[in-house]
Amino acid sequence: MTRSNAVTHDYYEILNIQSTGNTVQLSKQQLKLAYHKALLKHHPDKASSVANSADLPQSNQDLSRDSKTYTIDEITTAYKTLSDPQLRAEYDRALRLDRAKVVEREKTGAVFHTGLEVVDLEDLACEEEGDSAFWYRSCRCGDEKGFLVSEEDLEREAEHGEIVIGCRGCSLWMKVLFAVEEDG
Repeated sequence: MTRSNAVTHDYYEILNIQSTGNTVQLSKQQLKLAYHKALLKHHPDKASSVANSADLPQSNQDLSRDSKTYTIDEITTAYKTLSDPQLRAEYDRALRLDRAKVVEREKTGAVFHTGLEVVDLEDLACEEEGDSAFWYRSCRCGDEKGFLVSEEDLEREAEHGEIVIGCRGCSLWMKVLFAVEEDG
């Protein structure tokens, strides 16, 4: 399982297993039980009956409705990786490295955004509603107001003179440059 890119899914999260230290002591039986529970929870035909099951406590019902949905292939891959000691060790190493990179990016502020376009605030359309205003621009994904900046967003980032916003409909990003005019 040699990976050159970042870990895309947390296999422990997919199987609903805590990945804090206790994972090394997971038995094959515990891992298999977690695998079967995940399959049942995320199976398209079974998920609705599990969520409505009367034998589940209320908190588990809420979790099954609010949590992410994973495909059968993702669940199977997670199980196969975590049940093989060599693959698991390599996955754990990649997961630790990935988490360390995230922490480092947060410290330095160096964040990479897919499809980052740089524009000036004047390039965006403006609408005013009552006392506030917002600026927007359509995205190539089809969302007419995919990139949306409010007056509050600009005030919050006034010191920097730029704001990075994500499209509401896809994974593209836009950096909006602006200048603050002093009243006076």
